[in-house]
Amino acid sequence: MFKLISALKPPFEDRLSLKTSDCFFRDAIVIQGTKEGLTPSQVQYRIFAHMPAWVNTLMNIRNRIVGVFGFEVGTNTMEPASDELSVGEQAGFMTIDEKHDDEIISRAEDKHMEFYLSVRLQEKNVIVSTLVNKKTLIGRIYVNAILPFHYIIARTVVNSAVKAGRI
Repeated sequence: MFKLISALKPPFEDRLSLKTSDCFFRDAIVIQGTKEGLTPSQVQYRIFAHMPAWVNTLMNIRNRIVGVFGFEVGTNTMEPASDELSVGEQAGFMTIDEKHDDEIISRAEDKHMEFYLSVRLQEKNVIVSTLVNKKTLIGRIYVNAILPFHYIIARTVVNSAVKAGRI
């Protein structure tokens, strides 16, 4: 189903590895043979500015449910406002935390968990990586409950950007 995407196996030797806490979840996928000349910010934009409608619907449902448990539920999308963002600017519900020539890292946090998204360029590949530092028991339960959805949604969103020729 996702022939253009491969999962990377730990250990991940990147900037997100420096942000892990005691209890964390980490994954990464790689897309090979992407367009040249794009910055990490532009790649992030091209992936998340065009979310499939069913993903947005799931995010709306998720926000209604988890809001009751004290999770932050700001905007319903991860859509960046621009294709070139600076540190401190919003990318949907996330804030740009770091920006380098080869990588952009976005972050969101609430009392239950801290979530990071990295889009990194490595030669002709794009590596999209997530890190979740789980702070509370509710955060741990939540992350474990959504993992099957996370894998499907992450790959679907990236795959749709590849198939549409955006990255």
